[in-house]
Amino acid sequence: MRTYKISTLGCKVNQQESEALAFDFERLGFLPAHKGETADVCVINSCAVTSIAESKTRQRIRQARKMNPEALLCLVGCLPEVSRESALAIPEVDLVVGSLEKEQTAKIVMEALSGIQEDVSRNIRSRPEFARNGSTQSPHRTRAFLKIEDGCDRYCTYCIVPHARGAVRSRRMEDVLTEAEEMLASGYKELVLTGINLALYGSDLSGKIGLYEMAERICAINANGEYRVRLGSLEPTVVNAYEAVRIAQIRGICPQFHLSLQSGAARTLKDMGRPYTPGEYAEIVKELRKIDPLFSVTTDIIVGFPGESDADFEESLKFVQKMEFAHVHVFKYSKRPGTRAAEMPGQVSEAVKKERSRYMIKAAEEGAVSFLNLNKGSCRRTLIFGPDKSGRKTRGLTDNGIEVLLPAEKADYEPNSLADIRYLLYNIE
Repeated sequence: MRTYKISTLGCKVNQQESEALAFDFERLGFLPAHKGETADVCVINSCAVTSIAESKTRQRIRQARKMNPEALLCLVGCLPEVSRESALAIPEVDLVVGSLEKEQTAKIVMEALSGIQEDVSRNIRSRPEFARNGSTQSPHRTRAFLKIEDGCDRYCTYCIVPHARGAVRSRRMEDVLTEAEEMLASGYKELVLTGINLALYGSDLSGKIGLYEMAERICAINANGEYRVRLGSLEPTVVNAYEAVRIAQIRGICPQFHLSLQSGAARTLKDMGRPYTPGEYAEIVKELRKIDPLFSVTTDIIVGFPGESDADFEESLKFVQKMEFAHVHVFKYSKRPGTRAAEMPGQVSEAVKKERSRYMIKAAEEGAVSFLNLNKGSCRRTLIFGPDKSGRKTRGLTDNGIEVLLPAEKADYEPNSLADIRYLLYNIE
């Protein structure tokens, strides 16, 4: 039987789509290649959000070809969308599939192996409807990822994603609810709703349908007893404090939101094309924590954006310190050709970006520790995954997004169950 490998770069949506691709390959009779083995097919699910990400994708392609010299090597996703001619010219690549046709990758690979091969990196904007690929189900039946939206039309000055993913495409509510019911009937206890810009769900559909209505309907299914729904990410460019609180108050929604900040400095946010102020962002967090003082907020921060002065950075750093985020992804700004920011004056040197990143990561780590300390002694609804690698403890995930290891005396909880557990600090790792 033929074997395959999938190498994934970039965002969580890419990771989830790769899991769906793996399912498609196995449904067609492929087997996953074991570690260290060569494969008949290698798929590189690319990222091109920054020039560094594109460079890493190209490096991954070279590594895959070196380790699998006889494989059919297929490049899929964002890189072909933003650099089509460049992607087609990569010598190690046999087959190029753009974002538009990503969900058909396994079928296209099968055709290529049979001698039918064509360029399938068509313009992402040539199809306005939602593509199926991206919903994934774990064989352990604890959490399932349900993709309900793709694309973005916000055009932040640093971001290539609208070009790589196309305009907003929302999945029909009827289709989402049908798949959600199937997932719950299969035994999943948590559904994670995902999308490139999840908060824009429904903006391209007729009628008054949005993320709130979708989340409310999924939380009301109750097809398989008790379960919960987690949101993959929310954009403060779309939701304000009122809308965020409205969604958070839906019964069954986990008290954890990823709200992508990008900068805590007002001037930098304006230069980024982000239509909110630090104060407006802080108001969202404040209102969420009125619902639950331990409401978990995670975020992204870019340091060294063009024109970011020392004062701007200090403003951003102090804002992050004040927010006590549960987790922060810190990125050094990287030029992405095709974006407005790449041509902006005041480009920051690599040395300065490195230094600012170091300070921001330190502040982020201190904030995460502070948030964990706030959780000490709290009783949280926890999804039990099962034994850890040692077999002596049990892994779990709290409703507010903390991964935990239960001590031996609590290790008898049934896997794939929800339980109210009170945590001491040493329980949390």
